[in-house]
Amino acid sequence: MQYILSSQGIRIHQEPASFAARLAAFSIDFMLMGIAWSVLFATYGAGLLSGMNNVMAIILVILIPYLYPLISETMASGQTLGKKLLHIRVVDLEGGGPKISAFILRWLILPLDVFGSAGIGPLCVFFTKHQQRLGDLVAGTWVVRTQEYEKVDFSSLVAEEG
Repeated sequence: MQYILSSQGIRIHQEPASFAARLAAFSIDFMLMGIAWSVLFATYGAGLLSGMNNVMAIILVILIPYLYPLISETMASGQTLGKKLLHIRVVDLEGGGPKISAFILRWLILPLDVFGSAGIGPLCVFFTKHQQRLGDLVAGTWVVRTQEYEKVDFSSLVAEEG
């Protein structure tokens, strides 16, 4: 387990998400987008691709899936649905929620990580301290496993004292 040092000098133990967990989360998100696209085409079919609906088709087929990681990570505490299912999330280097600018940087670098870096982006995960991809390095983020904490029933503690 690794730790990060907060700005207050406190060690916070975090476990980086494995490459396999990150790849599985990405795959789940990609499959969910594929299902959404299939439903859209089955529902609206050729109507999306004809005449005045070309702009709508471009928005639905290209823009929305491209924005999905940015929107979901920003609105769901650093998690896409795939990340949530695999209990991983994006945090800043101090373990807190990243700023919107960090999410935007990760999102802008994502195509380079996936398609344009000749494998350098994903390989960074194996050679960086916090197992960061290229987008994480640029944005000052990393992906960690979320920890499930056991809930404590404080009412039983109060009852024992009284």
